Amino acid sequence: MLRHPDHTSGVVLPMDARSGEHHAPTNGAPTNGAATRGPVMVVGWWAEPAASARFWGDVLPAGSELAHHLGRVAARRTQERPTLDGGLTFRLSLSEAFGAEQLLHLADGSPRRTDPPGRGVLVPLSGLRQTSPVPGAPLGLMAQTLLVEIATTDVQNRVLTDLTAAVHDLAPSAPTRLDARLRAAEETLRTAQTALLTSGAVPTDVALGTASANLSVLRHQTVAHLAGWERVVEGLDPSGAHGTAVREALGEVGRLGWTGFPGAVHAAYQGLVLDARRLLVVAAEQHLRSPERSLTALRPLVEADVAARVADVVRLRKLLARLSVVPLTVRKRSGAMLPNLIADQAADNARTQALFTRMATALTPVPGQAAYDVEIQTRASGDLQVLRPAP
Repeated sequence: MLRHPDHTSGVVLPMDARSGEHHAPTNGAPTNGAATRGPVMVVGWWAEPAASARFWGDVLPAGSELAHHLGRVAARRTQERPTLDGGLTFRLSLSEAFGAEQLLHLADGSPRRTDPPGRGVLVPLSGLRQTSPVPGAPLGLMAQTLLVEIATTDVQNRVLTDLTAAVHDLAPSAPTRLDARLRAAEETLRTAQTALLTSGAVPTDVALGTASANLSVLRHQTVAHLAGWERVVEGLDPSGAHGTAVREALGEVGRLGWTGFPGAVHAAYQGLVLDARRLLVVAAEQHLRSPERSLTALRPLVEADVAARVADVVRLRKLLARLSVVPLTVRKRSGAMLPNLIADQAADNARTQALFTRMATALTPVPGQAAYDVEIQTRASGDLQVLRPAP
């Protein structure tokens, strides 16, 4: 049985084909007498329950695939089949994100690797040959999908909240109602993620294929809107443009109208991030069909497509930033204008520029440091609770 240790323990999961117990040096770097070939994941655990405020996602049953793989790792140290006692906190630390790095760059903070705790056992996560079986790869894949889901969903929620607040304050007549397809896709991805951790597969009734098709349609729509908005910006005089004309031109793209523009930005951001998350969940589900396949094989499956979605988010942020610095002027008609009309147009222009600025700011990652870490807490029942990163 895996009892509460008096000191921090750990297991180092390198991505080469070697195995065997080793002791980490005092600085925490893994060693077994030779340089580690390939990326490394470190698994450590200690007896310290986390605060409930850090709980993330659904409770995973004791018989879940994640619990099974954690138990296999712990058995490398205990030399017996362990029971995961309650009150243990496991930390899974990855040295890379296997193709999801660009998506994590949208998240708040710059990912860094933490030092491995204590001593551990080398367990292969990547074979020396592509066809070599890799018993530890499924746990590494689950850590990767959890890492990305936690980071991106938290930041996605922050960005969407900030966008909604900006529209409410500065363009209250513009709706930001959530597209039903986006809402359904969000729920599907959450269910699929839980299914991967619980059973190692996504059941057909989760309708991941339907979510993928809807997100693909929405992405093509977003790309078309982006191209149209960029043409509008390219045609603006950087020294100043009529505010009414700018609003009308942006609204003509996709025939959304000016009141439809803020909601389209909101939907574009959410759709792009959801589609990137969808790519990773689908790839993980396919990868787990060959559970001992090298984890490094995931990168070529997802990296280019994920980077393309992230590039579109960056385009959206740059578009809003460029709009925010173009001075908006009042359109002068022939003859004199009533002072109140001039004042109304000037106020509209000020609100429009403030809206562009706040939306661009919402899409800008918050500086800070994060880690390629996932922490999981065991319960007395043997169930598992995934944790948010510690503040």
